[in-house]
This record gives sequence, structure tokens and C-alpha cells, in this order.
Amino acid sequence: MKKIVFAIAILFAIVACSKQEKFASADEMVDQALKEIKLITAEELHGLMNGEEIYTLVDVRQPDEHYPGYIPGSVNIPRGSLEFNVSDSTFWEGVGLYMPLPDEKIVVYDQKGKRGILAAQTLQKLGYTNVFALKEGWKKWELTYPDIFEKSLEKLGGGGHEAPKSGGGC
Repeated sequence: MKKIVFAIAILFAIVACSKQEKFASADEMVDQALKEIKLITAEELHGLMNGEEIYTLVDVRQPDEHYPGYIPGSVNIPRGSLEFNVSDSTFWEGVGLYMPLPDEKIVVYDQKGKRGILAAQTLQKLGYTNVFALKEGWKKWELTYPDIFEKSLEKLGGGGHEAPKSGGGC
């Protein structure tokens, strides 16, 4: 009898631990993640940037979204590779930054906010405890601070033409 009770208890534990949430849509998944993460507004981020607190700013958009315009000081780690790069010291050395500590403030953003929310949740699951997602993403930043951004169009590659070294005429 004890063996049966023990076997049932083990089976129950396995089933309970393997429970995975299923979502009907990506929006439903974002709504669930919102319950677990903290948001920061564009104004709060601007204040953070002008303060003394140490933080890491991560843009989780794709490079073709990042390089035409991004928040100064941000490092681009696309959402699809975040889990693999955020804890990789070689990656951080390559971008010239220190790898964030688990309790260091990390702010993530994307285009409109949804990927940033999921990225913040992912970082929390990886053990980072002071993570924020920028509310409404890059679009909100761009509308609030249209003159505070950087761009690196040369990193997109393609169609640039070099101007002639000397020109004639007028």
C-alpha cells in the first residue's frame, strides 16, 4: 500500500511540475507577462539616463529596426538571441560593455512594447532581479524625445555610394 501511495505522489509531482501554460495568442502571452514584470516610462528612463545609477539598456529589436534609430547607450540584442547572449561575457566584451550583474538594473525595449515585455520576463527567468520594460517601446521614446536618439545606418549595409574626391564645375 505504501508503494502505491508513494508512486501516486511521484506521479502527481511529475504532472504538477510539467504544467506548461498554453496561450490562445501572443497578446494573451504578453498580458500574462505584464503581471510578472515592471514597466518604466520614457520620462523615467530619461531621468535614469541623466542620473548616476548604473544600468544596462538593451534594444531587443532586429538590427534592421535598431540601426535607423535607437536610444543612446543601448546595446542591440535581438529578442531571438537574448537568452544566449545576455550571460555571455564574450558577447559583452565584443560590444565594449561589462556583462550586467544579476541585481543590476536592466531596461529592455522594442518597437512598441510587446517584445520588450516578453524579454523582461525572460531575463527574470534567467535570474536577473531588477529588470524593466520600456512602456510602449521605441515609438513612445521617439514621440517623447524626438531629438534624443542615435543611428548607425552604415551598419545596415547596401546601396551607399562614395562621393567623388574632387568635383569640377562651379
